[in-house]
Amino acid sequence: MRVGIVGATGIVGRELLELLAAGTSIRIAELRLSASPRSAGKKLMTAWGELTIRSLDEEFFCGLDLCFFCTGKTISARWVPAAVARGVRCLDNSSAFRMQEGVPVIVPEVNGNLLSADLRLVANPNCCVAQLTPVLHPVKVHFGLEEVTVSTYQAVSGAGQDAMEQMARELAQHPRSVGAGQLLFNLIPYIGRRNNAGHSEEEEKIVRETRKILELPTLPMAVTAVRVPVMRGHALAVTFKTRKEAVPEEIGQLLSSAPNLRVVDAPQPIVAQHTNAVYVGRIRSNSAFAHRSFSLWIVADNLRTGAAHNALKTAEAWCRA
Repeated sequence: MRVGIVGATGIVGRELLELLAAGTSIRIAELRLSASPRSAGKKLMTAWGELTIRSLDEEFFCGLDLCFFCTGKTISARWVPAAVARGVRCLDNSSAFRMQEGVPVIVPEVNGNLLSADLRLVANPNCCVAQLTPVLHPVKVHFGLEEVTVSTYQAVSGAGQDAMEQMARELAQHPRSVGAGQLLFNLIPYIGRRNNAGHSEEEEKIVRETRKILELPTLPMAVTAVRVPVMRGHALAVTFKTRKEAVPEEIGQLLSSAPNLRVVDAPQPIVAQHTNAVYVGRIRSNSAFAHRSFSLWIVADNLRTGAAHNALKTAEAWCRA
């Protein structure tokens, strides 16, 4: 199979290259890499030898079978249609097409059944949604879901390479205070632009995409997204109400048997870094708040589970389909 990666030198593109090198069921006969104009022409050592970073143009897609887009929505919106027009299967990590009708947003263990050979475009979900939906899905199937409240604590790497470099500079300059907007020793109580109602872009994505993946278009959800001074690994505090009676032990046992979930006492981002699993803990009943209300804590590596690993799992399942 001839495979391309657009955005190969970015943080998600590099993670994907590492995962591919570690082993995949996709038989790669040729690997093509593309990145920003400043990277074009540079050499990159990979498991497939030294490859030259190519410019992104229509010729790049010629003859490809599968292409991963590890880019922002502006690049994806421009170039994914060009690749699809050439018959390339595209797996897009941006938000450009996630809510477009006919484009499935895939978390394989939740809705991998939607993958089919005739599809030409599949969207990777928001990084928090990729770790939230595998936990909520078994609860939905066995106990039903009435409502969900989520607070996210998102690592700096979720904002890209520039943000990671900013926090590294702030750490080097410590203890000098940088002031409002600094990442080190601070919390930013919104991610992305805020609308007139005060909801941030990130919060709206989590609501829309979770509803779409779980096939619960009217699920009541409230989300607060916060940027925290952690370099890698997103954490989610989740409260949900079930339709059927349940106890925390039943929920814990259910999640323990779900694919790619690890139930532990109190998972932390540092434990999840560079792993592909979703860690779940602190499963408890909120009897003082509401009947059939439960809370739990979820942690995962946002660059792996939230992006590159989910994309690779999806591509592997897609190729099998």
